[in-house]
Amino acid sequence: MIIMLTNDDGYEAPGLRAAYEALKDCGTVHVVAPRGERSSCSHAITTGRPISVERLSMAPFGTVCAVDGTPADCVRLAYAGLIDAPIDLVVSGVNRGANAGVDIYYSGTIAAAREAALLGIAAIAVSQATRRGVEIDWPAVSAITSTLVKELVQEKLPRPGFWSINYPAPLPADPEKHVQRVGVAEQSWPIRFERGQVPGDSPMQFQYAAPYWERGVTQHSDYTVIRDGGIAVSAIPLFCRF
Repeated sequence: MIIMLTNDDGYEAPGLRAAYEALKDCGTVHVVAPRGERSSCSHAITTGRPISVERLSMAPFGTVCAVDGTPADCVRLAYAGLIDAPIDLVVSGVNRGANAGVDIYYSGTIAAAREAALLGIAAIAVSQATRRGVEIDWPAVSAITSTLVKELVQEKLPRPGFWSINYPAPLPADPEKHVQRVGVAEQSWPIRFERGQVPGDSPMQFQYAAPYWERGVTQHSDYTVIRDGGIAVSAIPLFCRF
């Protein structure tokens, strides 16, 4: 396969290296990733200015294209010819932080997979939840990602869309035994901001302050699976049909 690898944490992120290690035996991997972190940029694309791309030599990738744009920009550029061969699969991640439930609307990681699906390319987004005091075991993440990607590329989605994988923190022992196929949580993030102390004539400042794990989710979903220590695999449709 010709595989494009991208993310929203930037080309130097450890999760991108973990994904590369997972994919390098699956085909030829081309890394096209943002120059810096673009978390929570959703499906933004750049149309009003030129997008600069720098080819860098970097282990373990060999060559990486560092893009001054969004994850969706990376996919669009690769499709338009930055990768000089038809792309069989786009993998976005491994993101540092979960992308469960309504995160699919905010996440640049998810947007890259969605953009690929819009272009008719098979796509998988991969995300690793975080918790305070829990170290991410990137080699273990890489190993289970390799297994799941090989499984999912053999499956056909029931309608146009892409796959989203979310890992819990910490990753369970024998992770393959903890994989669940599950839908996406519907509840929104809690809305809580802390107002900063600034001089009276300065603009007001607000910092988002709601903990990720305090959502009021009740139905069995991607969010509850990773909250409770399982691995969530979700099929994300491109279009809603009423």
